[in-house]
Amino acid sequence: MNNKVVCLIPAYNEEKRIGSVIEVVKKCTLVDEIYVIDDGSEDKTAEVAKEKGAHTLKLYQNMGKSYAIFYGVENTQSDIVLMLDADLINLKVEDVQNLILPVLEDKADMTIGIFSEGRFSTDLAQKISPFLSGQRAIKRWVFDKILESRKDIKDLGYAIEIILTEYAKKLNLRVLTVELPHVSHIMKEEKLGFFKGAQHRMKMYREIIKGYVNLKKSRDEA
Repeated sequence: MNNKVVCLIPAYNEEKRIGSVIEVVKKCTLVDEIYVIDDGSEDKTAEVAKEKGAHTLKLYQNMGKSYAIFYGVENTQSDIVLMLDADLINLKVEDVQNLILPVLEDKADMTIGIFSEGRFSTDLAQKISPFLSGQRAIKRWVFDKILESRKDIKDLGYAIEIILTEYAKKLNLRVLTVELPHVSHIMKEEKLGFFKGAQHRMKMYREIIKGYVNLKKSRDEA
């Protein structure tokens, strides 16, 4: 098991929350490097990440989650990519290990972390749509395959999870779901206030739908 594992954490204005996520990941001996992709933050996200021991990749404007993740993939060397959100609550070392191990041991090509026994709202959302989970461990070659076939991949915002799920089917990947007990994340309405948070949530849903439509169009044209 000599595969290099790199953790990528896309972050936008997460100075209050990202430190605790990095602290947990640093304790996991399976992770070789941690990179925070600062997606045009206006706060001290990058500074906090560096203080906590992560490498940082800085984007000088907000480009969206898909761009941030693929920018991270292209600018790091790894065999396995661990994706984590920057605003996770109650993340534990064993959660990180459980995401990585099946891929590291070649029992899966991708794992998808599913919240459970945590906050009702986030648990319910992931039970309804587990394919939207942002907590994943994935073999690096999967990203390379996607980049080869989709030149617009970086422009699809929050659609990255649905894209990864779709390509998992297309490439016949071995996918395992991993429960993350008591883990959840901060809702956008809590971060930004109800109205601004709701606007951001609708933007996220639009980008997810756009990504799905684009993928369906590509399938139909193939």
